[in-house]
Amino acid sequence: MPSSHNERMVKTILYATDLGLYGPFILEHVSELATCHHAKVVVVHAVEPLGVFADAVLEAYLPDDTKKDLKQHGLEEVLGMIRNQVKSAFSDDFIDYEGSVDWIADVRVIGGLPSDVILNEAEDCGADIIVLGSHGGRSRRSTALGSVASKVLQLAKVPVFLVPTSTQRTTR
Repeated sequence: MPSSHNERMVKTILYATDLGLYGPFILEHVSELATCHHAKVVVVHAVEPLGVFADAVLEAYLPDDTKKDLKQHGLEEVLGMIRNQVKSAFSDDFIDYEGSVDWIADVRVIGGLPSDVILNEAEDCGADIIVLGSHGGRSRRSTALGSVASKVLQLAKVPVFLVPTSTQRTTR
């Protein structure tokens, strides 16, 4: 509980985006939370590591000097391009938005497993709350909660605001 009337509980929001179909919908919630709490938002997008097959293809077909250069500079360049794509997606999502987006403090694109990146960045930026989509599977057998959302819910040290994004809902 805040120690004084003027102290806010939510000062920093970590918004984890996968640039998916529901991004604009989730962003509406982030915008509302940021505005209501006068909070800053740190946006994070995780880029998953290359799989075993992709690594094998690079090993088999690229010359050693190209592989070395790619490992030293290529990843930074790719992450920079993805960061620009995230910013561009926000511009598109806010095309009809009439308010200020000054609450977006930073956009981070980081390589790693999404749940680990989200949890690490929440701690790094001092997030008071994490916002992400539920991203359950689209088949009848899948759960309503995706693996990333599930792990973040289980391991987060701060509250998690989970936006439902299942397309398989039924109305009553």
